[in-house]
Amino acid sequence: MPSVDDVRDYWERFPLLAHEVGETSADERWELLDFIKRSDVETFAMDYWGFDAVANKTILDIGCGPGWLTVMYALSGAQVTAIDITSQALVLTQAALDVNGVSANLKHASAESLPFLDQSFDVVVSSGVLHHTPNVSRAFSEAHRVAKPDALGLVTLYRIGILHHPLVFPIVRFLMRVSGTRHPGADLARESTSVADFIRQYDGAKNPVGIAKKERDWIQDLRQAGWNVISIERHYFPMRMVPPLRHAPRWVRRLADRYFATMVYFTLRRSGISN
Repeated sequence: MPSVDDVRDYWERFPLLAHEVGETSADERWELLDFIKRSDVETFAMDYWGFDAVANKTILDIGCGPGWLTVMYALSGAQVTAIDITSQALVLTQAALDVNGVSANLKHASAESLPFLDQSFDVVVSSGVLHHTPNVSRAFSEAHRVAKPDALGLVTLYRIGILHHPLVFPIVRFLMRVSGTRHPGADLARESTSVADFIRQYDGAKNPVGIAKKERDWIQDLRQAGWNVISIERHYFPMRMVPPLRHAPRWVRRLADRYFATMVYFTLRRSGISN
């Protein structure tokens, strides 16, 4: 299993969306990041993040990446603390905060060892990050540790779905090849050796860790860490990477988001009893 250092080194070299965005100004980077999030990644999940219900709450964003959630919560009036394992992510997040005229407390840290006291935050969020940690269970436990009693947890993770079924997966790879569908940093349909390897390459061919599980298995892991699982949603089929579907109508996008989602969105709650 790759180490935390391997994960840090990769994401230091290839921050989220680096394969798509490239070198650009802070303003242009934020505009493109916000566009991708609203038009593709989070199109049908904006309500899930609860931006209208966080004013004055203390929020921890675990693995802030280029800073979209950190900025959105800061714009919503929350007191945001954001951590990331890479210095590059913190630079990008600070730039995004500056562009939007808001502030947050940024710290360099690993999800597996959070530098905060027990029961520190009203809300703990992590968007598509914890499945990149070598010890996911420890990261779940750390998130739970720093959450206040009755705190909300919002965690999204890779899921194994119908597209990965043994009878469907070969067809998916064939259709990807003939349609020219590929990630900017990886040719998944041609280069992956298994479902697990295919999913690992969602964020680039050299991404060292990218773990997916069936929802029931993630639920078991989260419960073992102490979280109460309140609800789940399924979202995000990367339409922008599928040439025939890039300009599909909204109803097609909604169907793909619901039935072919690559991510599971967990709403969690820590017990209201203080330890």
